Amino acid sequence: MSIAAEAAWAAWVNAQPALVGDGNPLAGGAFLAAQVRSPAFGAYAVGARQSQPLPAVVAESGEVDVARISAVIYGGTVDSAEAAATAYANTVLGLTGAPVLMGDSGVRCLASDNLSGPMFVEQPGAGGEEFTFEVAADFVMAVQ
Repeated sequence: MSIAAEAAWAAWVNAQPALVGDGNPLAGGAFLAAQVRSPAFGAYAVGARQSQPLPAVVAESGEVDVARISAVIYGGTVDSAEAAATAYANTVLGLTGAPVLMGDSGVRCLASDNLSGPMFVEQPGAGGEEFTFEVAADFVMAVQ
């Protein structure tokens, strides 16, 4: 079964009160498309599902999907972008097997795995941010 993983991912990130919002590392939240934002808005993430072969999650029903989500974190300074990417990565590492609702998406995350990053990406952001980091991870998801 395929799940709208990108939308579920964004809903989950944006529901993290210690990660998103004023004064938090990923203040600008998560989106599914590049944003035209002032660096003063705060660091933000753009997520995309990466192409991968269909995995066989043997121990679960056919209602489970594994999605590799790449989060590209943009920030106005290298420090803010790296801090946001690190905070995001640490939040993903907390998905260790206790099912978590992914915001208001109607999807549960059963676990995350294979985290890579934060990795510095040498490219300017769409909204003028000069600093970018990438974090990717597999999310095991199921419809509620």
